[in-house]
Amino acid sequence: MSTRRDAWSDTHRRLSARPPDELTAAELDALADALFWLDQPVESAAMWHRAYVAHKDCGDVAGATMAAWRAFFEHFQVGERAIASGWLERLRQLTADRDHTLEAGYVAVAEAGWAHVDGDLETALEQCRRAVAVGRDAADPDLTALAGETQGRVLIALDRAPEGLRLLDDAMVSVIGGELDPLFTGWIFCEVLSVCRDLADMSRAREWTDAAMRWCDSIGEGRAYTGICRVHRVELQCLHGAWAAAEAEIERACDELTSVDPRYAGEAFYVAGELRRLRGDHAEAEEAYRRAHELGRPPQPGLALVRLAQGQVDTALAALHRALSQAGSAPLARVRVLAALVEAQLRAGEVGPARAAADELTRVATVNGPYLGAIQASCHGAVLLAEGDTAAAVEHLGRARDAFADLGMPFDAARAQVLLGTAARRDGDTDGARLELASARAVFARLGATGELETLDALLRGRQRRPGGLTDRQLEVLRLVAEGRTDREIAAALVISQHTVARHISNIRTRLGVPSRAAATAFAYEHDLV
Repeated sequence: MSTRRDAWSDTHRRLSARPPDELTAAELDALADALFWLDQPVESAAMWHRAYVAHKDCGDVAGATMAAWRAFFEHFQVGERAIASGWLERLRQLTADRDHTLEAGYVAVAEAGWAHVDGDLETALEQCRRAVAVGRDAADPDLTALAGETQGRVLIALDRAPEGLRLLDDAMVSVIGGELDPLFTGWIFCEVLSVCRDLADMSRAREWTDAAMRWCDSIGEGRAYTGICRVHRVELQCLHGAWAAAEAEIERACDELTSVDPRYAGEAFYVAGELRRLRGDHAEAEEAYRRAHELGRPPQPGLALVRLAQGQVDTALAALHRALSQAGSAPLARVRVLAALVEAQLRAGEVGPARAAADELTRVATVNGPYLGAIQASCHGAVLLAEGDTAAAVEHLGRARDAFADLGMPFDAARAQVLLGTAARRDGDTDGARLELASARAVFARLGATGELETLDALLRGRQRRPGGLTDRQLEVLRLVAEGRTDREIAAALVISQHTVARHISNIRTRLGVPSRAAATAFAYEHDLV
């Protein structure tokens, strides 16, 4: 198939000018494929149905099978399982006595995809092996690469990631070598990029994303593939501090995917929300998360982190606990929710629960590469700091800062430096604290991270004092206690429950070592906190 920019447009223009009933089965195949590449998925699926009927009517079982196969995946990929199930049953009927044919190998890939989604991984693996064998026997590079890539994803789901990644890399060699039909090139690019993201394998993700975008630029059609690849690139740009470029790219991705099929656009809007949250534009971030949710992409943990920045700690905690129960097993997604939960629990003064969340994060992160390892070290350092063990905290935070720096992730490295500066201040190392905080400030200023800048400027001016290792929220509560506010008044002022206020006051008394509310008030005045 040609990948010239005008190839699919020419095919569509030529064939759509004629009534579908006058088209041959082969022409219906070509028109259905053109509609796919011209971002008309609903029309494409309907045309594949017509092609299936045409092939079947003229006794072409192989042609009918491949048309049904395309119809199956058109519906399966967007979650229309009832329709996809019907097509899968047709595929089974068509290949019931054709076990060793090429089309039976493609049906085995469909069976593998279905079993994978249903959690029947052993069946999925068996079907993948069958498909790979058929592809190799028939010397069909498309089936061989597609089945190998699918097998790799199944092996990863079976906790055999090294073996699975080798198969993904093997399939990608066929992709970047131009050996495959554009359909399978785009398909494998999208699947492999998604796996790299889920595993937080940022090195692989960067290499394959760059290759994917070069391919997308070369074909000029198929905005769904381009938009999906662009979302992956934007997420990497956010991590690596290229925020200006990311802003322009994410607008294009949202437009591309919304215009093609809104079912693909939820992740684009979520990533847009993340970029705006990092820049401190909470209103725009919230709107992007709302749009992502409308399109079926959960808005967490991003929206909870916005609420945390707005001081709505209890709201953030409730959302994150719910998000954790729904996060699934993909390492990156789970670690990001756990990291946000640790941050929120520390803000709420819940050091014990934060320690438990950080421990769970360690179990997920330690076997999944340097990026998740850096997040784990940063979270553990924050917990150790809250527990008062500054020496151990500095060890973990220094490791996190260096790992993020080695990965080329300046924002995360700077956040680790802020915690290092806080640890130095608690140890009385004023110069060390100012050096760490000033270095972090330069990064935030360069990136345009306005929210982090505001917080850090307050630290550099010495406005935030943390006697006894109190959290930000505990300081707020202590000041209101010292002003003579009741628990009900404090709850109303901070938009939290009276139960939460009581818990904060108990934690404050424990940390400060004071026996009563009156003694806590005296402490606040003695340390100029009011």
